[in-house]
Amino acid sequence: MIPQHGTLEISRSRLAHNVALFREHLGKQMLICAALKADAYGHGSNLVSPLLIDVGVKWCAVYSFEELAAHRDHPWEGILVLSPLVLPPRMDHSLEARLLDALKENVRVTVSDGESAVYLGSLAHNSLGRPIPVHIQVDTGLTRLGVTPDAAEELAWVAYKHPGLRLEGLYAHFSHGDVPGHETLLQQSAILHQTAARLREKRPNLMVHLQNSGGAWNLQPPASLGLDMVRLGIALYGLQPSTDHPIPGLQPIARLTAPILAIHRVPPGTGVGYGHTFVTKRTTWLGIVPVGYADGYPRSYSNKGKVLVNGKPAPVVGRISMDLMTVDLTENSQAVVGDEVTLLDNDPLSPVSVYALSQWAETIPYEIFCRIGKRVPRVAVAPEGWGHAESRQTAVAS
Repeated sequence: MIPQHGTLEISRSRLAHNVALFREHLGKQMLICAALKADAYGHGSNLVSPLLIDVGVKWCAVYSFEELAAHRDHPWEGILVLSPLVLPPRMDHSLEARLLDALKENVRVTVSDGESAVYLGSLAHNSLGRPIPVHIQVDTGLTRLGVTPDAAEELAWVAYKHPGLRLEGLYAHFSHGDVPGHETLLQQSAILHQTAARLREKRPNLMVHLQNSGGAWNLQPPASLGLDMVRLGIALYGLQPSTDHPIPGLQPIARLTAPILAIHRVPPGTGVGYGHTFVTKRTTWLGIVPVGYADGYPRSYSNKGKVLVNGKPAPVVGRISMDLMTVDLTENSQAVVGDEVTLLDNDPLSPVSVYALSQWAETIPYEIFCRIGKRVPRVAVAPEGWGHAESRQTAVAS
């Protein structure tokens, strides 16, 4: 039976290439923490985790405790929960059970206030019999999550004193990491390291980590700045943090494909899809593809998007529905039912690259991948499993 869904193919070799690219740039001794939040930026956590571990990445970061489930059974040395543990105004007795279930030995927790930190420490001391490693995020200028440098020192003192807590790390996140030479790179880095220097008087082995993909590439050399680890996100997946300042050599790891389910030959004047927003002007061959807005292909692409059929562009016509879309195959006369359609290509120069799709949606590539629905299978492929674009030199579409 022809699959009635799209498939997101993930290239093992390209993922390994992107990791190697940053190892060469940062120095092979630099510890890499892979950002796997939002289901590995839509690429599939359960699939991406073992691939990264296979190439020697030892740490990962997730956003919340709810995201831990996809990662904690993999042999990570450390899993950092980026969203801080903050107690609710009214305590729910089930919170303690959920926390205890989540706090495996490789889990690290971000704390941002003394009350929540003490609660976590007491829970660990009384129920687990071991201290929980905690990290403190310092707001060095992003003005999002994190505490001030002074508050970080106060919070560190709470962790020092509590037998159920072990202060392991201090970190920050760049506001302009994707802009080479931006003044905030050195400013934010200096704030973090000044704070770390004071804390290291009591905790000499304190782990200090910074960056995002752009910052890890643009601020050099990290080792001389006292960093123990860098956190990499979008670039691991081969996508540019900024197309204005591209990182050379990145290879996109994912390609979204689907089969043609049906082909119809219709006369001029035929309305297509809900509302008949497209009406044929000639005898037209229409292909039905089993991907819709429930799969993350936005309805806004109706009568605007393109796909590739046998390597040739074909326009999306009519409204995209929840499960299906229609493409005009008239210029692809050799297409037959079952042929592969590429909706999102792994070639950045392709007319259906993630950069093209993000322009159609007036958004950024991050969002395009995070939209891809859960019912789209993620499948790891070896190099020989790729189509025509696998061997091309990759670049950023202008």
